[in-house]
Amino acid sequence: MKRGVYKIPGTLQLQAGGVVLRGEGDQKEGTRLIATGKGQRSLLKINGQGKPVSIEKTRTNVTNNYVGTGSFSINVQNANQLHAGEPVILYYPGSQNWVSDLKMDQIEARKGTKQWQAEEYNLTFQREIIKIEGNTLWLDNPVVMEINPKYTAAQVYAYTFPGRIAESGVENIYFESEFQGDTDEDHGWIAVDFNNIENGWVRNITAVHFGYAAVSLGSQAKNITVKDSKCLDPKSIITGSRRYSFNNDGQLNLFMNMETTFGRHDYVTGAKTLGPNVFFNGKTRQSQSDIGPHHRWAVGTLYDNIDTDGDIDIQDRGNYGSGHGWSGVTQILWNCKAKRAAVQSPWVSGLNYAIGLQGQKYPGRFNDRPDGYWEGQNKPDLNPSSLYLAQLAARKK
Repeated sequence: MKRGVYKIPGTLQLQAGGVVLRGEGDQKEGTRLIATGKGQRSLLKINGQGKPVSIEKTRTNVTNNYVGTGSFSINVQNANQLHAGEPVILYYPGSQNWVSDLKMDQIEARKGTKQWQAEEYNLTFQREIIKIEGNTLWLDNPVVMEINPKYTAAQVYAYTFPGRIAESGVENIYFESEFQGDTDEDHGWIAVDFNNIENGWVRNITAVHFGYAAVSLGSQAKNITVKDSKCLDPKSIITGSRRYSFNNDGQLNLFMNMETTFGRHDYVTGAKTLGPNVFFNGKTRQSQSDIGPHHRWAVGTLYDNIDTDGDIDIQDRGNYGSGHGWSGVTQILWNCKAKRAAVQSPWVSGLNYAIGLQGQKYPGRFNDRPDGYWEGQNKPDLNPSSLYLAQLAARKK
């Protein structure tokens, strides 16, 4: 798109793979897309269709007595119907004893509180098989939540995803929403909205005055890179479900080199956001709430070199919202700066970490929850300074 002003009263939609919407600059003088008029909406949607579909006769049980976080290999009952290079689901069915041991069926109730139900926590991690040796599968990305047969009868199965698009992106654009006042709620809500897409990207965009997010990735957005982007001066009332500047509900996604002002949950994941996912090198000012996993069990997120003047929290959120409860597991703060942070570990299923945090440690919502793993608080010169970059370098060797 050429440099200039483009007024858009509705939503732009891209529904095909291999399409790049490229502007000529993410400043007002560049390519400027304005969400005009009223109506909460996404200004740009890059969305495929459908959902994962299991391939018949490929489902097989995981047979390990235990698989720890970080493992790239698992043993299965029968790998004969699976193939190297094939996408698979690593499936953790929920169980009532898991919910009970997490104490998520004991959330102190208030109006609207919903206790966790086992059948709502069937977790589906998307992976690819790298190689097969007998009945041992090697995966492209690690296990990020331990597999404990006490809590889940894990399985693996191959899948297809008819309708998911790939290799589309957006670059070098200034997104803006019209608004009627600082607390206006009836205007552009999300600048860039992805779902049902893999291997996509957003880079060099600026979003101003949107009520919800600069970039929001849905639960079926996979392998998306968001980089060198800003979310500035949102317009809304300051309460729940608003100002999630860079929101991720998908898998295997990377956000890097971000800047936000006046957001609430600036680098954030939603319910059952399954990783690994990374937020790297983000700066937040005038924060209105906390950064971190927001509710209901995000798994496998790295917050690396996040710099905020507000809080970063990884905790049991209790009856916040409709009963958020434990916000996640295998959540890692690495070399982050914050006014203060609460990092706690759930009763079962793994740990959360604060490594090299610069800021105050505080108890969070509850002071009787298990402490997370803390190391190097307020000590300078953490080595490596970035866990993400260190792991990236190791992969390239």
